[in-house]
Amino acid sequence: MTALDKVAEIADALGIDSQPDVYTGSAKQWIVYNYTYQNGREFADDAPQADVSSVQVHFYAPVGESTTKLQKQIRNALFDAGFTYPDITIEREEKYRHIIFECDIEEEREA
Repeated sequence: MTALDKVAEIADALGIDSQPDVYTGSAKQWIVYNYTYQNGREFADDAPQADVSSVQVHFYAPVGESTTKLQKQIRNALFDAGFTYPDITIEREEKYRHIIFECDIEEEREA
């Protein structure tokens, strides 16, 4: 299971529509997610033994709607799924609050 698969599962478990890269649905709240960086780690015999991925999870909700509870749920779910504890940046757009979770995950390298 990839890091992005894990994010999609988290969104489903929380009942939030989600898509990778660009959201094209019509929900009031949604999640978009993407890789920001991928690299190998723990080299042996000149080959990486693990893959490290940095991801961004973008949560959008209408301005004026309380997002504190969901923000904590998303952060905790990412951490519980094996990601590093996410850094959060909050941006206010014209009609939406844009909450960005940034975190890393290390996984065994698949052939």
